[in-house]
Amino acid sequence: MTDRVRSQQSHSAASSGTPLDAVVFERLMMPFLPFEKNPKLAVGVSGGADSIALTLLAHDWCRKRGGALLAVTVDHGLRDDSAAEAQKVGDQLAKRGIDHMIAPWVGDKPTGAIQEQARIARYDILDNVIRDQGIFHLLIAHHADDQAETIAMRNAHGTKALGLSGMAARRFLRHGRMLRPLLPVGKADLMATLAAFDQEWIEDPSNTNEKFERVRVRNDLSRTAGEGGRDQSASDHRIALETSIGEILATSVTLHGSGIAMIDQNAFFACSNQDGADIYALGQVVRTVGGAAYMPGFDALRDALAQFSRDKVARISLGGCMLHGRKGQIYIYRELGRMDRVAVPVSFENLGVQDGFRWDNRFDLMPDDPEILPEAGLVIGPIDLCDVFHTKVFRSALREIVPFIGNLPRAALASMPALYDKEGLRSVGGLEVSELSDVLSAADCERPLGRGEFAFGGRWRFAPRVPLWESGFKSSPKPDNLLA
Repeated sequence: MTDRVRSQQSHSAASSGTPLDAVVFERLMMPFLPFEKNPKLAVGVSGGADSIALTLLAHDWCRKRGGALLAVTVDHGLRDDSAAEAQKVGDQLAKRGIDHMIAPWVGDKPTGAIQEQARIARYDILDNVIRDQGIFHLLIAHHADDQAETIAMRNAHGTKALGLSGMAARRFLRHGRMLRPLLPVGKADLMATLAAFDQEWIEDPSNTNEKFERVRVRNDLSRTAGEGGRDQSASDHRIALETSIGEILATSVTLHGSGIAMIDQNAFFACSNQDGADIYALGQVVRTVGGAAYMPGFDALRDALAQFSRDKVARISLGGCMLHGRKGQIYIYRELGRMDRVAVPVSFENLGVQDGFRWDNRFDLMPDDPEILPEAGLVIGPIDLCDVFHTKVFRSALREIVPFIGNLPRAALASMPALYDKEGLRSVGGLEVSELSDVLSAADCERPLGRGEFAFGGRWRFAPRVPLWESGFKSSPKPDNLLA
């Protein structure tokens, strides 16, 4: 055992905590019901005390329900001994009969904002793992001390109401949902749980490195604040705020499969507003359409809404998108000038059918069978790259044959994804093959052949980083009720 592996008996925090048992963990999992009959779960496990404790508890929970647990360690490759540590985690879990896999972070590593970039990469990797393994539920070991640190950091950065309630207990990834059942639990209780299991863990040296903001905040928080977790009133406030946001989105927003959203201005501005619910709603739409992980700044969103309240036909560039007032709607579409307009060669080497080809971080091009694709000539880019798009006859045919698409602002159409080969336009995201064929025929252009004879057999999928809405800020059990 290296000097960075700690046995539970040597840690003084264990004596100040209360170990979690199966009854307590079942209460922690109840807010996330229902699960399937024989639940299959994944858990992200770094080898640290928190994730090891969660893994052991979740393994027992799954086993009692006839399910299965897969522990996944992401090897970021940022330290020389990270691969050996990941293997050590697997060896420890194997002794308890827990399936484990190591998922490496492949590619160039960041030189700045390392923890933030590593976090984004970690979730993307875990999301791909649950997709490949056919698992819908991913457990993460954030706990009450982490929550207190998050709130303190957000407060220092001037975060508004939605963020000051802390991390949500549930959020959606592209291929499943991420659950944080330990948010009501203090660090000391997790350490005590490992003592009860007589289980070792690995200490990550970055957890004590004060060059990282979270470590500095952790060191500044008192023990009481560190274990206090999220204030229940803040949680209730967020639930009410999310309800208002969801109502605004449901009442006034339409999101099309072409990646273009429309906001009914009358319905939007008529909705009741609570603590900036309308501002957050707009931010959700911009984030989704732009394929971003986060929405634009609160103040920028507020200013945009103020401008539309004065000028119904304003045009505003925000978050990689264009907000375009027109005919009582606010059209939100990808801003062409913010996109990479260079055509990208399509290659499905080393990819399965379910992976597809990712473009602009928003669309997946899904082949029916990658092996039948032509060997060369397929490229993908915005339809603006196609000469025929700039002709009046093409756009006139588009309005006649596909009115909803054809009547969108020209700049919105220009950013739609398109597939090309050596002969020209072959497929457009949001258009059926038959629709595109009819439009090209009406424009006196060469038509793509139909499915089965078409140069590309497959489909487009609008798949932004986050969905338009992921409501459900689950209020976890209160800590003082867990051990009662």
